[in-house]
Amino acid sequence: MPVPTPIAVPTLPPNTPNSAIIQTIMGVGAQILQRQAINTRNNARGTVTYFKRFDMQVQCGTNCYRTIKLHQGTIINPRGATPGVGSNVDINGRTDPNGTLQADNITVQQ
Repeated sequence: MPVPTPIAVPTLPPNTPNSAIIQTIMGVGAQILQRQAINTRNNARGTVTYFKRFDMQVQCGTNCYRTIKLHQGTIINPRGATPGVGSNVDINGRTDPNGTLQADNITVQQ
């Protein structure tokens, strides 16, 4: 059985007149993707499937659930709103290594 060989990734020759511009554009694109990945890790949007005191679970999509932890000082908007099962929420905060989102702000969608 023959051993598969890797497919060569196309590259620009170093002396291409626009290579510096293309490299800059590629670098900016990579930075945008990195920021989006960080933003996605630290945000959740979906429907509350469980809520009790400081623990919440949000369904972000089909078969996609996110564990949310509230803390003293978590801001819930609009003021006086309480998220409950079935509420649509937008949450941002900090992600723990285990994937749990420590909620700093929760916006209950009306």
